Amino acid sequence: MNESSWIQWAVPDSASHILHAIAQFLVAVRRRWQIMLGAFLAVALLGALYYATAPRIYSAKAELLILQTGDNALSPTIEAQGTRENSLIPTFVNLITSAKVLEGAIQKLSREDLAVDLNMDKPETWVEGLRRNLAASAVYRTNIITVEYRSKDPGVAARIVGAVVQSYLDFMRSTTQGTTAEIIRILTTEKDDIAARLSEKEQALQQLSQQIGALDVGVNSQTVHPLVERAKAFNQALVEVQKERVQLAASLQALENAVQQGADIRQYLFAADDTLGQQILLGVLGFSREETAARLEVERKVVEDRVELARLLQEFGNNHPRVQALQQRIAANEAFLLAYQDRLRARLDNLNIPELSQMLLGTLRQRVNELWQKEMSLQAQYELARQEAANLAGGLAQLEMLKNDITGLRELYGGLVRRITSLDLAGDLRASVITEPRENRSPVSPSLPRVLIMVILGGLTLGMFVVYVMDVLDDRFRSVEEIQWQLRAPVLSIIREMPPREGEGVEVLEVVADPNSPASESFRTLRTALALSDRPTGAVVVTSTQPGDGKSTVSANLALTYAHVGKRTLLVDGDLRRPGLTQLLGLRGEPGISEVLRDTAPIAEAIQARLKKNIVPDLDVLPCGRRPANPAELLAGPRTAELLNWAVEHYDQVIIDSPPAPLASDTAIWGRLADGVILVLQPEKNKRRAVIRAAEYLALLKIPLLGIVINRLSNEKEKDYSGYSGDYYGQPDESHEEKEVPEITESISTPERTVPRRVA
Repeated sequence: MNESSWIQWAVPDSASHILHAIAQFLVAVRRRWQIMLGAFLAVALLGALYYATAPRIYSAKAELLILQTGDNALSPTIEAQGTRENSLIPTFVNLITSAKVLEGAIQKLSREDLAVDLNMDKPETWVEGLRRNLAASAVYRTNIITVEYRSKDPGVAARIVGAVVQSYLDFMRSTTQGTTAEIIRILTTEKDDIAARLSEKEQALQQLSQQIGALDVGVNSQTVHPLVERAKAFNQALVEVQKERVQLAASLQALENAVQQGADIRQYLFAADDTLGQQILLGVLGFSREETAARLEVERKVVEDRVELARLLQEFGNNHPRVQALQQRIAANEAFLLAYQDRLRARLDNLNIPELSQMLLGTLRQRVNELWQKEMSLQAQYELARQEAANLAGGLAQLEMLKNDITGLRELYGGLVRRITSLDLAGDLRASVITEPRENRSPVSPSLPRVLIMVILGGLTLGMFVVYVMDVLDDRFRSVEEIQWQLRAPVLSIIREMPPREGEGVEVLEVVADPNSPASESFRTLRTALALSDRPTGAVVVTSTQPGDGKSTVSANLALTYAHVGKRTLLVDGDLRRPGLTQLLGLRGEPGISEVLRDTAPIAEAIQARLKKNIVPDLDVLPCGRRPANPAELLAGPRTAELLNWAVEHYDQVIIDSPPAPLASDTAIWGRLADGVILVLQPEKNKRRAVIRAAEYLALLKIPLLGIVINRLSNEKEKDYSGYSGDYYGQPDESHEEKEVPEITESISTPERTVPRRVA
C-alpha cells in the first residue's frame, strides 16, 4: 500500500499547523461577524457607561532637582546617575513616599483637603492613603525627581503635592544639618573665646605702648633682636598647633555626641571637615596621604582637561587626534576616580560601626593628647623665650611679644571664621524645586483615548472568545480548509445540492438527466482528480459516515462519468445491509453479490450469471442480490478477493458502494482489497467527531483514504466553500461535455495495476 501521501497529510509540521489553525479561526471570525459586532457594541456600551459615570481624577506634578555641592572626598558621588547602580537617586525617590515625609505633609494640610481622598474617621490610614495616590519617579539619566499626586479635586492635588515636596525639603535639611551644625557650634564657641583673648591682648598692647611712649605700635612692625625672633618662631609654631588642636577637639566632641546619640557614624564621616577626612579618617580606612594627594591631583587634571577639551572641540571637532587623545585621558582619569570612590564605599560598607566608632574616638583622642602635649611644650619654650626677650629688651620686647600674640590670635580667629563660613548649613546635598505644582482641571482619569483602546481590545477579546467557544461547540465543518486540516486528506470534489427526481434507473442520475449542471461537472471533476492521483485508483470504495449521505448517488454518477469517456466500468453494490445503489438503479430482487459469494461455481461463471451488462454503454452493474443474514462473514470469505481480482482484470475502473465506515466492518473488508476509499460527507449534516472517527478508523486499519467528496452543498453554505465550486460549467451556452471526450480520454489514463490483489 502506498502510504507516503497519507503520512504527509497525517503529520504536518508544527509551523503550518499553527498557521492553519490561525487561518481557520479567522475564517470562523469572518463567518460570525455578527457576534463580533455585538461584542464590540456591548463593550462600547460598557465603555461609554464607564466614561460617563466614573469619578474624575485630577493630577498635579512637581519636579525636584537633586545636586551635590562641596568637595568632600568621603561623600558618595551622584554625578553619573544613569550609569551607577549604587546611585543615591533611588534612595531619594523612596524617601518621598516614606512615612516620615508623608506625616510631615499631613501636618501642613487642612482637614478639608485631607477629607477629599482620605477617611477622616481613621487617621491611622492617612499615610497609606496618601501613598496610594502618590507617585515619585526619577527621570532617566538625570538628577530630576517627578512627584505626582492624583485626587478627586484638582486644587487639592496641587496642594498635597506642594505639602509633600515641602515636607521632603524640610526632612532633607534636618537630616543633612545634624552633624555639620554640631561642628559649627563647637567652632563658634572657640571663635568667641579667641575673640575675647584677642581683645585683651590688644588692650594690653595699647596700655604698654602708652607706658613706654612708643610711637610705632603697629601690629606689623618688625623687630631685629635674635631673642625676639626666636620667641616669634615659638609663638608661630604654638599658634599652628593650637589651630590643629582646636579643630580636632571640635571634631572629637562632635563624634562623641554622635556616638552617645546612636547616630550613624558613616553620616558623620560624610559631614566631617577636610583635615579630619584627609589626615585621620582616610588613614583609618587604609588610604595613605599619597593616595589622597593623587586623587586631588587627578581631580585637578580632569577639570583642566575638560576646559581644554571644550576649547579643542570648538576649534577641531570630535575626530581630531588631539581631541580623541584628550577624551581618552579624561575617561581614564574619571575611571580612576570612580574606582577610588568604589574602594572607599566598599571599605565603609564593610566596617563594623561599633568598632569604627571606638577606633575613631581612640585615634582622635590620641591625636588631641599629642597636640596638647606639643602645645604645652611649645608654650613653655615660648614663655621662656619671651621672658628672655623681655629681660634683654625690656618693654620693647614685651611690646613685640604682644604684637606676635595679637597676630597669632588674629590668624587663628580668621581661620575659624573661614571654616565656619565654608560649612553649609544645608549640607553637601541640595534639593530644589524646578517645577511648582499647578492646578490642572483636565482629568487624567477616565481618559478617553485609554477607554477607546480598552473598548477595542475588550471587544476583540470578548468577540473572539465567544466565536471560539461557539466554534468549539459547533460540531460541524465550515470550510474546505477545515475539512482537509481535520481529516488530513484532500477534498476531491464539491457537489452541489441536486434537485430531487422521481423514479428509478440511470435516467434519474444527474450526469444523465442534466449533463451540463454544476453537479454533473463536479462528478467529472472527481473522476479527473482520481485519474491524476499518484496512487492506483482502478478499484475504489465509496463510503460515508452515516446512512443517507449520498454515497450511492456519488458512486453511480462517478461510474457514469467513467463510462462516458469510454472506460469499461463495473459498479458494485457492496452494501449488503442497506443496498441503496441497487434500489437507485431499479434492480431490487435481482441476483447479485450475495449469490456470487454463496455459489460454488467458478467465480467468472458466477459473476457473469448475475452481472447487469451495459445499462449504459461501457457500464456494467453487479447489484447486491438477496440480503444475507451475516454480511460480514460472507464478505470475509476468499471469494470476495477472487471477485475483485476478476473485476480488475476485466474492467478499466471498478467502483464499490460500501456501508458507512464506522457502522459496519464491510467497508474495512472492501477497503483492504481495493486501492483506496473515498469518503462522502455532508457538512451540514455530519458531525465533525463522527467524520474524524471514520477517518481515524480507516487510518487504524491502514486503508488509504484517497480523498473527501463534499455532497449536497446548499446555496447558503456555498460562500464558505468559495473557490472550490462554481457555475462556469452550468451556463446554458456551454457546449456538451461529449465534445471534450476525446481530449479528456487522451489526457486521463489509469495507472498500471498489479495482480493478484491483496487478500483480507
